[in-house]
Amino acid sequence: MGFRVVEYVVESEKIPESMDGYRMAVLADLHDCAVGRENQWLLAALRQAQPDRILLAGDMITEHTGQISSWLSYRRARDLLLELAREFPIYYAMGNHESRWKKEREGHSYTFERYRRELENAGIVFLDNLSAVLGSGRQGIRVTGLELPLLYYRKGLRIPKLTAAAIRKLAGPADEEYYQILLAHTPQFFQAYADWGADLVLAGHFHGGMVRLPLVGGVMSTYYRPFPRYDRGRFWRGERQMIVSAGLGTHTIPLRLNNPPELLMLTFRHRG
Repeated sequence: MGFRVVEYVVESEKIPESMDGYRMAVLADLHDCAVGRENQWLLAALRQAQPDRILLAGDMITEHTGQISSWLSYRRARDLLLELAREFPIYYAMGNHESRWKKEREGHSYTFERYRRELENAGIVFLDNLSAVLGSGRQGIRVTGLELPLLYYRKGLRIPKLTAAAIRKLAGPADEEYYQILLAHTPQFFQAYADWGADLVLAGHFHGGMVRLPLVGGVMSTYYRPFPRYDRGRFWRGERQMIVSAGLGTHTIPLRLNNPPELLMLTFRHRG
């Protein structure tokens, strides 16, 4: 089903003048799928856009817990990222599938540690509860990758509550002197992300609601809750915002209806 590039302009007085016009691409929820043969459509779109940085918002692979390595889907994602790393700086935040793969070791001849090592050797920076400053010194944008414990991805009616204090314990405090981006795979906890101090949250995980209905939006979240509020697009809490990707792939139930895979392109603007 098609493929689209979605453009956003992000404005703030906290974005340095030196980074006015800075471009970032956001990839989420590839799940080792292919956008075009061997991801050629995705590669072509990124090469045409020429972002200054690529941010990965998690679930580039699919982890099948407890299965042998042939069930572990990683090859297309790995090959794509290795090719992209030759051309673009890349920052990788963890989704629930990466976190589960990292935790589950038995029965996997190809381990998360090997996957990570191969990507790091190519220059990809992993942000599992770590931060990086893009730009020069205090004239930069700060990106923090949040790796949540797997209990926050528990499906069903009782989703645990996440607080700003819990985020600080995991990833440290936000830095209000910078424009602060939080790569947080699940959009479920926008209020906590805003309370923590994120100026911009970049998320995915809900796959756009999988099936989208006109005037209604996404039908089902990956928590198995109907009509999720944060299915895809831009959301606000005061001056703080969250942009949610509909994702690039599928897993388990290969279903996307009225919901094309999407690549996000963000242009940052200094607002004087």
